[in-house]
Amino acid sequence: MFPRFAASIVIVSMLALIPGQSQTSSTSGPGLYEKGMNAIRGGTLNRNDIGAIEYLRKSADLGFVPAQVVLGFMYETGFSVAREPRRAADWYKKAAQQGDPLAAWLLGRVIYLGEVPPLGVNDAVTWLERAASDPFAQYLLGMIKLQKHDYTQAAGLFQKASERGLPQAQYELGMLLQRGPGSVKRDRFEAYVWLLMAANAGYGNPELQSLESDLGATRTEEAKTTARQRERDYGRSANAHRCTGWEGEFARVPTPPPPDTQQFCR
Repeated sequence: MFPRFAASIVIVSMLALIPGQSQTSSTSGPGLYEKGMNAIRGGTLNRNDIGAIEYLRKSADLGFVPAQVVLGFMYETGFSVAREPRRAADWYKKAAQQGDPLAAWLLGRVIYLGEVPPLGVNDAVTWLERAASDPFAQYLLGMIKLQKHDYTQAAGLFQKASERGLPQAQYELGMLLQRGPGSVKRDRFEAYVWLLMAANAGYGNPELQSLESDLGATRTEEAKTTARQRERDYGRSANAHRCTGWEGEFARVPTPPPPDTQQFCR
C-alpha cells in the first residue's frame, strides 16, 4: 500500500511540472497580473514598463480586480503612462463594481478631488460608503460631513479612522472635540489625547499648550498616559496589516497605495 501511495505522489508532482497543468495559467487574469507586476518590479536595466502595462491591461480586461486597480493607480498618478484621472476612475469603477473596497475608496477619492467632472461630492459618497469599513474611506467621509457642517457624523467617522491609526483623522477629531461645534460635546481631555497622538505621528501642529492650561498638570499627565496607551492599541503599524508605509499615506487627502502595497489593503 505504501509504495503505491508514494508512486501516486510522484505522478501528481510530475503533473504539476507539465505546462498547462498549473492552476494559475500564464494567460489567465492572475497569471498576466503576475507577469505585469514582475515587469514593474524589475531593476533599472531590465524594467519593462510597456510590457507591464500590456500584461496588466490584458489581465484587467479579463476582469481581474488587482490588475484593474493597479491600472487605475498608474493612470491616476502618471506612473509609466500619461496621467488621465478619468481613465483611472474607469478602472477603479470596474473593480469597485466587483466589490473591491480598495477600488471603492480610491474611486471616491478621485471624485472627491474634483478630477472626474461632472461628478461631485455626492457621487464620491456613494463609492466611499461601499468601503465604509476602510479607515481611509471613513476619514474621507468624515471630511465630507465636516464640509457639510454635519459635525456629529464627522466626529463618529473620524473616531473610527482614528482607532485604525490615521493621524489625520486623530487631528480632525481632536479639533472637533476642542471646539465642540453643533451637537458635538466639547471635551478638552479627549481633544488633548487625540491631538497629542496626531502630533507624535508628525501630523499637524496643534496648540497643545492652551489645552494643558485648561486641563491642569494632573489631568495633562493623565491625558499623556492615555495617549501612550492608545498609541499601542491604535497605532497604524498594529492595525494596518502591512497596508502602510507609502509617501502621502498621512496627507490631508491620502494618496493611493502603490502596486506592491495594494494586496495588503483589501
